[in-house]
Amino acid sequence: MSDRVREVIAGVVHVLRAWLLGRVISMIAIEVVIGIGLTLLDISLALVLGVITGLLEFIPVVEPILSAVSAIVVAISQGFMPAVYVAIFYLVVQQLEGNVVTPIVQQKTVSLPPAITLVAVLAMGAVFGVLGSQRGARSE
Repeated sequence: MSDRVREVIAGVVHVLRAWLLGRVISMIAIEVVIGIGLTLLDISLALVLGVITGLLEFIPVVEPILSAVSAIVVAISQGFMPAVYVAIFYLVVQQLEGNVVTPIVQQKTVSLPPAITLVAVLAMGAVFGVLGSQRGARSE
């Protein structure tokens, strides 16, 4: 292998490690926020749901749906209004995570300028709708 190929591979490995670190940081942040938020909403199994949400954070596009549905199912056992509050809470958290937290974390870990992340989110949203904008935010 030539020195240039090794250099490129080393660069790619470095960027992928930084990206993975950014994903782990985002996963932990969302896990903590969801755990605390569901605890404040007095939802049973709040910490478990926080951990599930944090682990599912690695899966793009379907993660918000899977994690929210599991929390709403648990909350519905406590009544209709707690389930509504959980749904609103998840919607707000996922929007903040996809449009604020992830771009900032990725900028810090992968040195990706926020403007590029914002353009990617807007482009994916324009092409694929709401699910596209979530995917664009998560893929950066």
